[in-house]
Amino acid sequence: MKKKVNKIWACCLILLGFISNPSFGQEYKDIAWDEPRSKDSAYYAMRERASTPPFGLKKVQGLVEQRLKNLPDEALVDYDAGISRADFDKLSFEEMFTYTMIYPEIYSQACAERMFVFDPQSKIFGHLLFVYNGVFWSDRQLHFMKKNRKRVMDLITDQATRSNTLGLNYKTALIEIDAWESIPFLVSFYQKNPKDKDILTTLLQLLKTSNFGAFEQSKIYNKLYGENTHSDSWVNFSRANEEYIIESAQALYKKRKNQ
Repeated sequence: MKKKVNKIWACCLILLGFISNPSFGQEYKDIAWDEPRSKDSAYYAMRERASTPPFGLKKVQGLVEQRLKNLPDEALVDYDAGISRADFDKLSFEEMFTYTMIYPEIYSQACAERMFVFDPQSKIFGHLLFVYNGVFWSDRQLHFMKKNRKRVMDLITDQATRSNTLGLNYKTALIEIDAWESIPFLVSFYQKNPKDKDILTTLLQLLKTSNFGAFEQSKIYNKLYGENTHSDSWVNFSRANEEYIIESAQALYKKRKNQ
C-alpha cells in the first residue's frame, strides 16, 4: 500500500512541477529518449509547472492526504482516487476549484512515457503535457468546471494575473471548458511572458476545439494535427508563426463574440 501511495504522489507531483526527471534510452535527430540537457530540462520543468490556488488549500491537502492512505494496493487498472462524495459536496466553490486544480482524481496505473525534444524553447507544440502525468480529471471534476465555466475562467485569469504565472493545470482547464472568451487575456499574458510558448499552444487548442475553418486549412494545422502527427508534434518558433497564431485566435474570438 505504501508503495502504491508513493507512486500516486509521484504522478501528482509531476503535475505540480516538482518532478521532472524521467529517463529513457535512445536518441534521434530531434528527439531524445534520455534525460534532456540542462537547458532543455529547465524548459520542460516550466512546461510541467502547475499553479496552486490558495482557497482552502490546507483543508483540501488534508482531505487528499487522508484519501491517499486508503487507496488500493498495486491496482492494475485505472481507477478513481477521489475523495468521498460527501466530502466533495461539502467543499465551497473556491475549495472545489483548488481541489480540482491540484488533484485530478483518475489515476492511471502507469505514468505515460513521452519523448523529450531538443531545444523545446525554440518550438511551439501542438499539445500540452497534462496527459503525460498519469492522472486525469474525473467526470465530476470536468462537470464542475464546465457547469461553472465563467467562474472558473475568472478565477484562473485572476490568479494568473496575481502570480504572473499560468500553470499547466490552468492552461489545460481553459482548453477543457473551451474558454474562447479568455483569448484576449491569453494574448496579453503571453506578450508579458513570451518565454512561455505553451500559451500559444493553448491558443492553438482553442482554435482546434472551435473547428475554425481558416485555421484547419493552414500549414500549421497540418503539421500539428494532420496525418502522421502525434502528441509531441511541433513547429519551429518564428515571429511569423507567432503572429499567425495570435491573429487567428483573435479572429476566432471576434467571430464567436459576434455570434
